[in-house]
Amino acid sequence: MNKEEFIAKLKEAKSVEDVLALAKESGIELDEEKAKELFAELNASGEISDDDLDKVAGGYELGPNMRQYLDWVFKQ
Repeated sequence: MNKEEFIAKLKEAKSVEDVLALAKESGIELDEEKAKELFAELNASGEISDDDLDKVAGGYELGPNMRQYLDWVFKQ
């Protein structure tokens, strides 16, 4: 599974446990703290700034910390 497929499946996660199970199924070491961060980021609600709204072309983008972490995971 590549990073994009992993992120797509992450978006379907309904709980932190789902995130941990997906990571395990994918052979990715993920501790509970990182799983909580991923789940929180994927389920964050709130308004975005006009600046950020101007950058959106549809879809969802993980924050820089999670992108860097997943880049690191998938380089291993």
